[in-house]
Amino acid sequence: MLRLALVFMLLTAWSAHALPLNAACHVPASHDPEVIRTVLEAGSSLRVSDKVLLAGFEAGWVESHMNNLACGDRDSLGVFQQRPSMGWGTPEQIMDVTYAARRFFEYAVKVDRPDLTPGLLADAVQRSCCPERYDQALPRAESMLRQAWQGGPEVVDGVTHVVEDGDVWAGRSRLSTAGDFVGRPSVAGRFVFARTVRGVVMVLADGVWRSVASGVAGDPEAVLRPDGTVDVYAVLADGSVNVLGGSWQPLSPPGFAAGKPSAIAFPDGSVAVHVRSGNALMVNTAGAWREIAQGLEASPEAVRRPDGTIGVHALIGGRPHRLGTSWESLSDTRFIDTVSAQPDGTIYARKADGEVLKAG
Repeated sequence: MLRLALVFMLLTAWSAHALPLNAACHVPASHDPEVIRTVLEAGSSLRVSDKVLLAGFEAGWVESHMNNLACGDRDSLGVFQQRPSMGWGTPEQIMDVTYAARRFFEYAVKVDRPDLTPGLLADAVQRSCCPERYDQALPRAESMLRQAWQGGPEVVDGVTHVVEDGDVWAGRSRLSTAGDFVGRPSVAGRFVFARTVRGVVMVLADGVWRSVASGVAGDPEAVLRPDGTVDVYAVLADGSVNVLGGSWQPLSPPGFAAGKPSAIAFPDGSVAVHVRSGNALMVNTAGAWREIAQGLEASPEAVRRPDGTIGVHALIGGRPHRLGTSWESLSDTRFIDTVSAQPDGTIYARKADGEVLKAG
């Protein structure tokens, strides 16, 4: 009886009415890059079909513009506006993007039929008032899916490193053929680090890729220390910031951060780690976290200038900004993902079509 009740609740789990009806619930105009990557990773980990994956991206756009909303119509929450009262999980579970995406995909696989388009499959899961909206979102879903597979840039010594179509590239040189990399690579000395859709950090050394760690939810950050060793930082699936030392060593409690850390090594061997915690910019020095700014919407990029001072940059509203006494816009051009900042003040960023430009 319990199983039948749960099935009934899911079948009647009307989610959203093509974006939340609650006027107090603000829905951003664009998607959250970390959310689309997480949804892709959840679908890839379940090995769902391309059709099911597209259904998830269509549903995510229609329901929340692919943002992890803490509000919605009635008790709807999260990327897919799932309702705790209808059996999708607790509010805390639904606000976990990985959990929410897996629930969507697992149910989509159960109800899929050959005659359903991705949009109709999305509606079979969501049971919304407006089933036609999902197929109408197909171009946007395809665009977000392409972006989720891409990441970067990481510009080092004039060479632009990106992930495109699942592989790592350095300029025009293809560094991998696995086809399962996502996000932004990180370069430290002669080593290139990147993560797979399953949250595994890989390193390229001497022409060979090997696994060095797993369990990450964001892109790794590798930093070359003065003694020639390399530190690797990442945000794990539980939202904690960690440094790799044989195994992951936590630097923060769970739920603290999202996205990619940015680390700077100083001549004395100390390291400053910058992360996005909600909309706050946090920095860890000497083992303690402190807030240095608000208004952050994407992962920060910190760089040590020739005079020894630190510059911090980020995309806000898709536009590159530099932190001074407040966030200062550097360009009106819209970019995606993260920026790559150079010590001389040059900023690189990637447009939605994959082109990498100087942004400041």
